[in-house]
Amino acid sequence: MVLLISAIFWTCLSVSAETLEGIVLRVVDGDTLTIQVGNASHRIRLSEIDTPEMDQYWGDEAKAALVAKVNGAVIKVTVVDTDRYGRKVGKVWLDERDINRELVREGHAWVYEDYLFDDSLLEEQAAAIAANVGLWHLPEAVAPRRWRTRKGWCGTLDFSDDVKDWKAFTDARK
Repeated sequence: MVLLISAIFWTCLSVSAETLEGIVLRVVDGDTLTIQVGNASHRIRLSEIDTPEMDQYWGDEAKAALVAKVNGAVIKVTVVDTDRYGRKVGKVWLDERDINRELVREGHAWVYEDYLFDDSLLEEQAAAIAANVGLWHLPEAVAPRRWRTRKGWCGTLDFSDDVKDWKAFTDARK
C-alpha cells in the first residue's frame, strides 16, 4: 500500500516537474551522476537520499552500487529542485526501478530527512538497519551530513567516539 501511495505521489509530481531522459555518462559518487540529454550534459543529485562521501567509510561501495545499476544506461530523472551547486535534484528511474529507493533498501544510503517527500523511504531504511545490510553492518555508521560537518569544523577526523566497537570497525575496513 505504501509503495502504491508513493507511486501515485511521484506520478502526480512528475506532471508538474521537469523530466529528463538521458544516458549516464559518469557516476561521481553514490548520490551524484552526470547524464547526457541531447547535446547538453546535466549533473544530477539523487533526491531524498545521502550516501557516504568518497573519503568516508562505505563511500566507494555506495558509488560502486550506483555504477552497477546505471552506468551507461538510459535513465529518467524526475527533477524536483536545483541545488546550490547547480545540480538538478531528482528521483532516478531505470525502466520502472526507483534507484534512489534501491540504494536505501540495500544499505548504501541514508534517507535525507530534511529533504524527504516520500515517508515510505524511512521504512526501507529501518528494514535495511534491522537486516544489517550494507553500511548498517557496522556497530554505528556515521551519517554523511555529520561527517561533512565534523570535517569542516576541525579539519581532521576523529570518529572514535561514534563507533561502539572501534576494533570491529577498523577490522571491517581491512
